[in-house]
Amino acid sequence: MRKKNIRLADRLKGEREKIKGISGTGKKIEYIWDYYKLWIIGIVFFIWFVTFAVRQYTTNLRDYRCFMIFANTYADAGDHSKLWEDYIEYAGIDLREEAVRFDASSYFDYLKGVTGNSYFEAFVAFADSGTLDAIVMGRDSLTALGRTGRLLDLNDESCASIREKYGDRFLYAVPIDTEYSTEEVPVCIDISDSRLVSEYGIYSEPCAIGIGALSKNVEAVEQFLDFLYAPQ
Repeated sequence: MRKKNIRLADRLKGEREKIKGISGTGKKIEYIWDYYKLWIIGIVFFIWFVTFAVRQYTTNLRDYRCFMIFANTYADAGDHSKLWEDYIEYAGIDLREEAVRFDASSYFDYLKGVTGNSYFEAFVAFADSGTLDAIVMGRDSLTALGRTGRLLDLNDESCASIREKYGDRFLYAVPIDTEYSTEEVPVCIDISDSRLVSEYGIYSEPCAIGIGALSKNVEAVEQFLDFLYAPQ
């Protein structure tokens, strides 16, 4: 083993001398890439994989208390924003046990078409997997999005408390799936006069919040609504 280590050290020393003897930075880089690109790619992939694995492991240790998308805003509404921090404090969430995700980097408008829009495709993935708890965007756009069936029908039993508190704010749409209903159903909640607009300035247009159709955290969305309308 010692002899192998000595030979490896000699080889590395020889390579350093060879690279040192090449004139020009560009040629040195070209030489290193030609002879060591597989090693370089392997090392980069290893670092990426370890980083990804650690992040996945630490995230999966905690369940999501709330996963929300704030679409079509350039305001600071993501993780660690004042809105995020104030909600966590209000809800008394222990981040060592539960995660709260506010995604404010999504841009799509169902009224203007979403074919090929990667943000819409991400929304679909989150909604269809049950990851999405709620989405906020412009009122008209969200009401139109509610026709797809990816927002919870607020007549659902799980929304009884929300309906009692905020039923006068419900916005309605006729589902695309006529087998589900040919009548209007409540698909989102108007929050245009909430702290989200008046205090945090996340939206300047009328906005609404819709609950993911497969959300398992409806009570967390209700808590967010209570937070938005809590007396100041």
